[in-house]
Amino acid sequence: MPFKEQHILISVNTFSKTKTALPRGDRFVLTHFINNDQRLAARLRNSDHNAFEELYATYHQLLYGTAYKYLKSDTAAEDAVHEAFVKVWVHRAELDPVQGVRNFLFKCLKFHVLNLIRDQKRSLSKQYELLYNAAADHRDAESTVILNDYKKVVDRAVESLSAQKKKIFRLRSYEGLSNEEVAEKLGLSINTVKFQYAQASKTLRHVLKIMMSTFFCLLILLVIFF
Repeated sequence: MPFKEQHILISVNTFSKTKTALPRGDRFVLTHFINNDQRLAARLRNSDHNAFEELYATYHQLLYGTAYKYLKSDTAAEDAVHEAFVKVWVHRAELDPVQGVRNFLFKCLKFHVLNLIRDQKRSLSKQYELLYNAAADHRDAESTVILNDYKKVVDRAVESLSAQKKKIFRLRSYEGLSNEEVAEKLGLSINTVKFQYAQASKTLRHVLKIMMSTFFCLLILLVIFF
């Protein structure tokens, strides 16, 4: 993205977050940017493909940087950006030319990023459940020993968490309680529960990331050769 466009976008972000007065030059480019954003919204409502290409060229880099900040993955960030642009195009008839398209575009990105983060957390719980219960599905003594070894490693990882993180993780992942229910049960704030659960999940995700590839390789070998 050209420096001038980045400067305009930064000015918009600064104004929207702080509501502080911008220098005269910035006020001019901000007014120009808002007017252009409104024109883009109107053109998109009319299914103008050139407007969509202009929208993509203007916002792709900024959206990607925002998505990557939270997802820490090139592929996931690109997918989130792609989905945001697709959603804008699919719902172009709902755009309000007065409001412009920028806010709607970022709302689409935020929605998809949050869904991806939730999916990652669910995936963590499912991976743990798979490791924890897989031994029960295999009658072969050798495979049961291997699977139980992995289950013990995960159990030790959970036990290594602080007392509070351990309680929160077990209530959320094992008993399926919501953040609000855990907060009420433990006498904590909802934000504390969210933060502690995120930290616990990050620790266990690191352990599972190392283990899962080895686990599936061993499982495939056991199926083939035993």
